[in-house]
Amino acid sequence: MRPSDVVITGVGLVTSLGATAAETAGAWLDRRTASIAALPELAGTPLESAPAALLPEFDAAGRLGGRRMIKYMSQGALLGCMAAREALAMSRASERFLPERIGIFAGNGLAAANVTEVRDIIERSIDETGNFSDRLFGERGIATANPLLSFKILANMPPCLVSIIEGIKGPNVIYTPWEGHTAAAMLDGMNAVACGLVDCALVGGADTPSNPATYAFLRSTGLIGADDFPAAGAGYIVIEKAETAASSGTKILARLDTIEMSASTRPASDPLSSRLGRTYAASPAILMGIHALAGGDVPPLTGADGQDVRISLTYPEAR
Repeated sequence: MRPSDVVITGVGLVTSLGATAAETAGAWLDRRTASIAALPELAGTPLESAPAALLPEFDAAGRLGGRRMIKYMSQGALLGCMAAREALAMSRASERFLPERIGIFAGNGLAAANVTEVRDIIERSIDETGNFSDRLFGERGIATANPLLSFKILANMPPCLVSIIEGIKGPNVIYTPWEGHTAAAMLDGMNAVACGLVDCALVGGADTPSNPATYAFLRSTGLIGADDFPAAGAGYIVIEKAETAASSGTKILARLDTIEMSASTRPASDPLSSRLGRTYAASPAILMGIHALAGGDVPPLTGADGQDVRISLTYPEAR
């Protein structure tokens, strides 16, 4: 099967430009820019005036069918599950394919806990010199942890929760935490569809670099510049063979011709960053999803991992 026989039939996006794929693509075409504000958790620190993108309002429980699973989710998992639900609904993949024949190939960003959820753990682990103590963490800090916290900080949990909620039982690949890793996962999904390992693949990723702890890390390591702003976001895309889409009358948004990666010595450069913010692991999927809906050539990006990512799409004559 030629790579060009793999097509996109569903897109789900939650970004600083919109709570859905249509809102995000529309805002992109209208050349709108994300709203930004300082993070209140960083007040009184050197980053107290540093900007971060704001997410639009959304009804997570309504979109995911209830609150039962939300208590297990980090922000990244919540955004990823909403994006995945939207992409699968657009393509009707769960109606057309067996759960065992749908795969998940995803990237996920740096894991970080909500500051309020780990405050007691940290405070009980500080020694008399004001430093974090591994000994005190083991003796008394960990005892204050909520057992559900592990579901929110394990790096593989966001895609795992997607599979649980959507009942997906096929092969899965999860990479973390940078743009090139997500692109590699998406390429694996493309190849899995092309060779028949799966009938359909859900590819994409989620990231929350605007988490205060993650933001502080990114700034301290130089992985985000002073002129950039972080943005939480998620993008998931349904891909399948052109013949299965045609046989079921499913709309083809675009043909996925290639996903290419190569090592680069250039500084990180994300074409989304000036308007949407830096979304790191979510960026390749958001970039692909926007252009699958809005059309046009997909511009290249260079990730924080030093990987150049190039995605090529072609579009049906009648869109």
